[in-house]
Amino acid sequence: MLLTLRAASLVLFASVCAQAQTRTLALYAGPAPGLNTESTLVMRAELQRLLVPAGLQVVWKDSIVRRNGEDFELIAVGTFEGSCSPEKPAQTGIAASVADTSMSNGRVLPFFRVDCTRLIQALGRSINSLVFGRALARVIAHELYHIVARIADHQDSGVAKAVFSAQDLTDARFEFDSASISRMQLSALAGFSDISAITEP
Repeated sequence: MLLTLRAASLVLFASVCAQAQTRTLALYAGPAPGLNTESTLVMRAELQRLLVPAGLQVVWKDSIVRRNGEDFELIAVGTFEGSCSPEKPAQTGIAASVADTSMSNGRVLPFFRVDCTRLIQALGRSINSLVFGRALARVIAHELYHIVARIADHQDSGVAKAVFSAQDLTDARFEFDSASISRMQLSALAGFSDISAITEP
């Protein structure tokens, strides 16, 4: 009986500690032209799955409706360019990259951009809404790694590596490596706490 109580206490203690280490990341996302409901749901679920090991809880916010005084531990602002519809991919020139994060004087800023048209082109023609949502989440997670860890460098493997293959973007499982998770966990809590304080670079 005593052993059972100790085990239950340990589980409760671990649960409380895990909750205490969870940080809220408010993601203010602009409109993603053509992104359908299935891709949106898959994208959000996959992004949360990728960030849970780092103790991050994503709260999606509308970038058009910004309220002064909203208080979050971490904030990121994302924009989407091109067509985010895998059913009707736009035919445009190849962009320099699928996504990037803003920098200023060597400092990582909480702004990222995703080029949906370039991502669809990188994936090829045989994609569906589920696969596109998964790929989009992994691209966003990569940019959030830079923002949360406040580092421009990349890792040798996993979601924080410099270049993704189509397989990385579409496989059922693809994760952050342990070094990336540690960097996000150990980053100082000096994120913006008031959305009104954020200005574009």
